Amino acid sequence: MAAPHDLVQVSPDELSSVPGFATIRKHSAKFPKRATSAAELRARQRRFIKSTPPPTVTQPRPKRVEAVRLTTAQLTKLRAVHESQAATAEMVAQKLEPDQTLGVLYSSVAALEYTKLKAERQRRLKKGEDRARVDAQWAKIVDQAGDVFAAGGLQNLTEAGIERMAKELSRSRANFNAVVDIANSATDVAASGGPKLAYGNFVTVTDRLADFLDLVVFPTPPNLCERPIQGSYTKHLSASFSLSVRITVWCPTWTNPFRTCTQTFTIASVTFSAGLQVNYRITCCGVTASGAAYAQICASIVGITVCASCSAKVTGVAGIAKSGSGSSCTYGLGVVAELKCTVAGVTVFQASAPYGWTITGPCPPASLPC
Repeated sequence: MAAPHDLVQVSPDELSSVPGFATIRKHSAKFPKRATSAAELRARQRRFIKSTPPPTVTQPRPKRVEAVRLTTAQLTKLRAVHESQAATAEMVAQKLEPDQTLGVLYSSVAALEYTKLKAERQRRLKKGEDRARVDAQWAKIVDQAGDVFAAGGLQNLTEAGIERMAKELSRSRANFNAVVDIANSATDVAASGGPKLAYGNFVTVTDRLADFLDLVVFPTPPNLCERPIQGSYTKHLSASFSLSVRITVWCPTWTNPFRTCTQTFTIASVTFSAGLQVNYRITCCGVTASGAAYAQICASIVGITVCASCSAKVTGVAGIAKSGSGSSCTYGLGVVAELKCTVAGVTVFQASAPYGWTITGPCPPASLPC
């Protein structure tokens, strides 16, 4: 298989050319006027970080999944995505846009279930069960398999056509194992009355990145109240998430070939990292911060440019507390960054990443209006 693909980070100088990043919003906050103890300052920072919730998102609505006639080439593309650590980038590189990915997976799961029931048929015949009864049950299974593919738009598929797809699935052991891995990841079996067969979509995974409960310490000069410090630094953010889809699929048993389930499948585990350039301006009254990072990969699929991207943005800053008196104060701040990954406009991951700042410098004089 070809070398894996990855997202390419856009340089800060080129960020303004990315839609939605022409202007990077600045976030400001003031420190409380009343000082507190050093222990309480740290406790407030920890509470701020832990209380930052994961983002609230609206899940993509289920839509009809278009089944495909499986080929080895399609299955190899799906396996490349499954084995990648940058699965959204691999989807684009393999020219598997989201709808095609859903279709290949839907057909793969159906072909796998057919293959499993075919093996069950052989097992029952070898055990000496009545052939006429076994064959009658098998005929129901084949009819239902045809209906499963018809629900995805493949009408009038015969047993021979279904058999050809099952053979394509089994042609490559590596491809077969990848589909089995994805099928075995299935969770969330829905009760009856759920979405219709062959309906589904990608899942937006949300998170709060607790790994970032660290403190960035900025020692400051003694004239902080008269001369603000400003500059930028790189905050390294990383996250891992599951590239997941939720589809209503065929999940038959030998005695119930009509059974369907709405299940969530993990196609791949994704790791994303970014160097978020944070610009700051700090005074003894408050702080202003902004920053963004963006990485993407694009390809032309059926004449349309499709991109996968991940971004990081500073979405908020808080002046949490200050402690000390006279010429030495410690200022505690909090920053919230947002990480977001999309493919062809579908959001597959969104997370909040809170972390803390601690700076030291002179306390503001009583005459300073802040």
